[in-house]
Amino acid sequence: MNMSKKKKADKPPMKYWLVELTLTSGRVRTFYVKARFQHDAYRKADYYASLASNEKLFDLATENFKMLP
Repeated sequence: MNMSKKKKADKPPMKYWLVELTLTSGRVRTFYVKARFQHDAYRKADYYASLASNEKLFDLATENFKMLP
């Protein structure tokens, strides 16, 4: 039982990383992605940037994103 608690303590906490994407239309999208490390956040941001070429698809994929208070 102590081993499971120790494993959880060894993992770094999840963080929210701010992402700002500027679309070719001039619109700026700002949202947070959840990741443990910065390079993971960059990978997620690259995925959303690839969706940005199709603005309707991007809107559909990011419609539930909200800014944190």
